[in-house]
Amino acid sequence: MRTGEYLDLWMETYVIPKRAPSTAACYRRAIAAFPPQLLNMELEQLNGLHIQAALNRKESKHPRAAQLMYATLNCAMSRAVRLRLIRYSPMDGVDKPAHKPRKTAVLSADELARYLVAAKSSDHYPLLLLMATCGLRRGEALGATWAAITGDELHITQQRQKAAGKLATRPLKSESSNRVIPLPSAVLAELRAWPHRSLAGWILDTTPDKLYKAHLKVIAWAQLPKISLHGLRHSMAAAMAADGTPIKILQGILGHSHYQLTADLYADHIRSDAYRADLERLSGRVLFGIGCQGTGNQGGVRV
Repeated sequence: MRTGEYLDLWMETYVIPKRAPSTAACYRRAIAAFPPQLLNMELEQLNGLHIQAALNRKESKHPRAAQLMYATLNCAMSRAVRLRLIRYSPMDGVDKPAHKPRKTAVLSADELARYLVAAKSSDHYPLLLLMATCGLRRGEALGATWAAITGDELHITQQRQKAAGKLATRPLKSESSNRVIPLPSAVLAELRAWPHRSLAGWILDTTPDKLYKAHLKVIAWAQLPKISLHGLRHSMAAAMAADGTPIKILQGILGHSHYQLTADLYADHIRSDAYRADLERLSGRVLFGIGCQGTGNQGGVRV
């Protein structure tokens, strides 16, 4: 069996029926990026040297694509070993491509306030509001329904994603993503005042592309630094953490599976003024302690 034939069978049997369409599409792109001579090789003849050479060439120009190729092939070859199609995985001796993700740009709390003022004029205001104040992911906002709001709580249980050119409703990726968010009274009032109700029950029936274009228009109207839609979620998280919200609480709001992911997100966006007061308190204590020891050089070290 050729490597390309096996990867097609693996996709049809283990990926497409069990993974999100976006994940399957990502795997497809990764497989398509491998050189034809590698895909035409017999599966049992494939070795780490062939794979490493292909990854090295891709990494030199597109490090993120090389990392996705590595992850896809590693998963597929592990399954081939379990199916006893090969005795060992050719990925065992392959180095994972290095990739340093770009830091997501965020808005400050003041900039976020300006964003929401401008967003009120947008026909996508309800979804932009939920993303900027409650930290919803794009798919979660698109999948939010009026029926999911009970009292002052929003139940997040599904997402809408574009796959094969169509918008599809799918379950969330992890159990922690299924969560209930208490809607702030001001946010709830804005939602209830929204005059345009979708007959299908969505808070707003739109597409990812239209939502993104509406977001860019708001950024332009408010004359703010350009950030991605996902940057709204990061902006909200950074503002809440800087305001003193415990990281564990923030983890629950964002629906993160791991505490470390939330902590790293905050550390990634922390501004110098957020920890200035802490440094001032510490320096005040230690410098005051030095001052109390007197001015003589008693046991001190001159540097």
